[in-house]
Amino acid sequence: MIRKLTLALLLTLPAMAVAIDLEGYYITAKGGVSKTFNTGTTSLNNADGTLFTNENEDLGTGSAFGFSVGKYLTDSFRLELEATKRTGYEFDARDTNTGFITKAKIQTEALFINGFYDFQPFTMSNTSITPYLGGGVGISRNKMGADATYINGLPDGGSASGNTINQFAYKLSAGTLVSLTEQLSLDVNYQYVNLGAFKGGTKLYRNGVRRPADVQRGTNGGDIKTQELMVGLQYKF
Repeated sequence: MIRKLTLALLLTLPAMAVAIDLEGYYITAKGGVSKTFNTGTTSLNNADGTLFTNENEDLGTGSAFGFSVGKYLTDSFRLELEATKRTGYEFDARDTNTGFITKAKIQTEALFINGFYDFQPFTMSNTSITPYLGGGVGISRNKMGADATYINGLPDGGSASGNTINQFAYKLSAGTLVSLTEQLSLDVNYQYVNLGAFKGGTKLYRNGVRRPADVQRGTNGGDIKTQELMVGLQYKF
């Protein structure tokens, strides 16, 4: 979805330049580190249907990258449409009593409408620096891959299907624009992002064979909350 949207934006820019006045518009490409925290309660069960509950499992550290198109509505306020993708998270839920572990890969794509307030710029070493605050709301598409289960670090043959769900998402951010040229700026920001819930599939397998329907499946899941440090380049038309 992210690649298709980015390609569509790039292909439409020449037409936009002809059709409308691009003064005040900008584009930004960005990337950074995404650290998850406090994912909340996760439920899982083994291949025989036994349910375990784990609190505050961490999905680890992943990467985030994206692309945005925005417009300055005033000298201080701007709106933008942002598409992002986050990868590299791992669901790694453990039951300390039995040594049972469930592992699966997590990734998410999101589309946000963001608003930013730029404070009065100041100059340092002949470089213009503009602090800003902002936030946004949008929708995320959260994917949990097929999981596998382990006992004492060894595969036990259990697995479950993956799943993808759409969720409401929101973010808060604070950053700085560092002017490199009249049109190009370095964008450095910290952001808190809540991407909503993720859930695993309900189809249960043992050594590749589907388990009977009467085996109850507790859904793996939790929330994707991240703290991120992002660096990007903003180009003003």
